[in-house]
Amino acid sequence: MGNRDEIYLGTRARLQRYVLLVWLTVGLWFAVPLGAEPVRNRILTDVTFNVGEQGFTVDVAFSLPIRYLRHFPPEQGETLQIRLGPLAVSDVDAGYLHGRESARIPRDLALPLLDLSYEGDLPGGPYLTLRFTEPMRFTVQQGVDFRSLTITVERIGDSAD
Repeated sequence: MGNRDEIYLGTRARLQRYVLLVWLTVGLWFAVPLGAEPVRNRILTDVTFNVGEQGFTVDVAFSLPIRYLRHFPPEQGETLQIRLGPLAVSDVDAGYLHGRESARIPRDLALPLLDLSYEGDLPGGPYLTLRFTEPMRFTVQQGVDFRSLTITVERIGDSAD
């Protein structure tokens, strides 16, 4: 009988080791995503508003390098359309570069801004478009990092001419 008990204990130990190995393998499989890369699915990474005495500024941060090309209309209007040119687009970024997304406008600041949208699907685009509740005066400045823009907005009647 002693020989049978030794065989049984040896088999039981091997089975326990096998179950432990399977348990660890399955646990690691779900705990560590193999080959996972960070997924960027947005162009607008951050939009901040700073209210001043004469108006407000909008700082827009992008997830990839973008060059400010021009804007229309040149000085004032109810809509500001900013033409952008991507500087470096990887295959991963190219998929969402031609999409659309909007930034949340904080209503507690009572800004005369209806909408701020990235519009990558427009002909001649991509564009960053701001729509105001009334005609506004504005300027656009490229960030030194080529990942941001600063837009200064003033009410037309508030600035000194």
